[in-house]
Amino acid sequence: MERTAMSEREFRRAEILGRVLTSELTLVDAAALLQLSYRQAKRLVKRLRERGRTGLRHGNLGRPSNHSHPATERARVLALVATHYGGPVEG
Repeated sequence: MERTAMSEREFRRAEILGRVLTSELTLVDAAALLQLSYRQAKRLVKRLRERGRTGLRHGNLGRPSNHSHPATERARVLALVATHYGGPVEG
């Protein structure tokens, strides 16, 4: 079984949409609980059915941020901070 990093919000979604799959809850009620439109809830249920809980994860999970700087630049800045201000630099 594959481990999946999910946020609390994604776990809650999986739990509620799982109740839809077991017919314990209607899709209309699930959409209201999740504060989503009926159509969006329907898309999420389809993804849950096809891919399981991993289908509900955020699509950019594990990817670097679009706003991140290259590792070499980060290392250079941390070295400058260490030489000018002293002490250990965490990062």
